[in-house]
Amino acid sequence: MTACGELHATHSLHPTTQPDTNPVKSPLDFVADSKPLKLLLVEDDLVDEVLLSEALIEIDEQREWCDWRSSSIVHVEQLADAVDCLRQELFDVVLLNLSLPDSPALLDSFLAANACARGAPIVVLADEKDESLSHLLLREGAQDVLLKSEIDCGPLARSLRYAIERQRRTKSLLASPFVDDLTGALTLQGFLTIGSHYEKLSTPLLAATLELAELPENTQEDREAAELLLIRAAEVLRGTFESPMLLGRVSPFCFGLIIPGSTLTIVDALLNRSAREIDDAARGLGRRSVARYSVIQLDGITSIEELFGDNAHLRTKTAMLAD
Repeated sequence: MTACGELHATHSLHPTTQPDTNPVKSPLDFVADSKPLKLLLVEDDLVDEVLLSEALIEIDEQREWCDWRSSSIVHVEQLADAVDCLRQELFDVVLLNLSLPDSPALLDSFLAANACARGAPIVVLADEKDESLSHLLLREGAQDVLLKSEIDCGPLARSLRYAIERQRRTKSLLASPFVDDLTGALTLQGFLTIGSHYEKLSTPLLAATLELAELPENTQEDREAAELLLIRAAEVLRGTFESPMLLGRVSPFCFGLIIPGSTLTIVDALLNRSAREIDDAARGLGRRSVARYSVIQLDGITSIEELFGDNAHLRTKTAMLAD
């Protein structure tokens, strides 16, 4: 087993050669001295570890990283060693097998690693297909779940690149003007920007809206009641749908949601419950509010931009009134 801090493998794309006095630059050469992609591989199966390392070498040779010239791999075989590494060093991405000898529960492996990852995206390596576990992992914050028997160089490179980009975008947007000041949800622009990266996930996506009937804003009291209800609506949605649900305020009285790893039946029930809670909050403010919601499964043809951009969220389907 490799101790943390020792590079299990470092692959360089640029062997030493006699310098060319007038070299022709490729697009990759304009990446300004980019550092190696630092990857933590947590895998106790020697055969799988060798296959993954070979895949990463091939990705390097085919220049599929785009933003990195090479990759550096730290390999550990136990959860305790992975936690130690994550506490000591910063990684760009973590490839995590959940079936580890010192972790009795699969979900516990992820939760322990994620708690110490310090913002590094985690891509889970699954030994066998388990939709329920995959959905749970995504809700808990995993960036992707890959079936080891189906891993190939191109899809693996894309999954890792997209995982890193989604994590980076989410962190930067949450600390930027792309966050709605009133509700803490993303603005429409932020929602569409991060949503475009969610579309690259290998898991099914659901798109939903929850809209409040426009409240009167004739007086200061009306405006304050409307703002309190919008704040409460955002709180209800965040409390009902766990990470990695994406929440945006896509118009003044409408919230958009992108929900990976769930089903229409489950999301419909959760939206109905949310609508009831929001209506209860409206009555508590002495207002009558009808919260309407809709949900569809993204088909890979209609984009998130087409569904939500420029009030296009109204196309999802006819909103259903909460009973």
